[in-house]
Formats: sequence, C-alpha cells, structure tokens
Amino acid sequence: MKRDWDIIRDVLIEVEALDSAQFQSIEYGPANESDEPEKDAHGILLWKAGFIEGSDASDMDGDAIHAQGLTWAGHDLLDTIRSKAVWERIKATAKDKGIELTFDSVKALGKAALAAIIGS
Repeated sequence: MKRDWDIIRDVLIEVEALDSAQFQSIEYGPANESDEPEKDAHGILLWKAGFIEGSDASDMDGDAIHAQGLTWAGHDLLDTIRSKAVWERIKATAKDKGIELTFDSVKALGKAALAAIIGS
C-alpha cells in the first residue's frame, strides 16, 4: 500500500472530531467490515506512528484499533495540513519540485505555504 496524504488528512480530521467526553471512538481495521480498506490501513499506520490515541482491537483477521483521539504530534500534523488552501499548496509545491511527501517534508512545505499565503 502506498501512503495517501489525502486519506491521512481525512483520518486525522475524522478522529479529531470525536467527543472524548462521550467516549466516542472509530474503528479502523478489517473487523469493522468497512468499504474503505485504504482508510482503515492509514488509520492503523497513524496509530502505530503515534499520531492517533487508541486501543488495540486486532484479531485473527488482522490489525485494528479503536481510535479515540489525536496525540500531540497528531494535532501538530493536522494543524499543518488542515487548511484546504495550505494543503493544496503543499501538494502543488511538492509536485513542482519533485519532492516526495513525508512527515518532515509536509511540515517544511506547510511552513513555506503558510508564509506564502500570509505574504500574499
């Protein structure tokens, strides 16, 4: 599976919207029988990388989690890519410069995109 940054952004936004006071969670993984396996896989990757808080719900079908919120790093990453204008500029700049999107490049390009938008 190739990492898809648009799906990563969607997962982070979805998890941030959970209400922890009401103990809401979202399950990512094969057990939830989702019609979005790529989204499930990205949710699990984000959890394993420390961007999502949650509990392990893995079973014999494979890895799964109950996502309950974002970690500090998850909030930082989402804050970098939340704005649609900034996110589109990050993607366009990366494509124009031939830069692969990694967590580090997204953060660096996010700062540059924000500075360009503010400076306009």
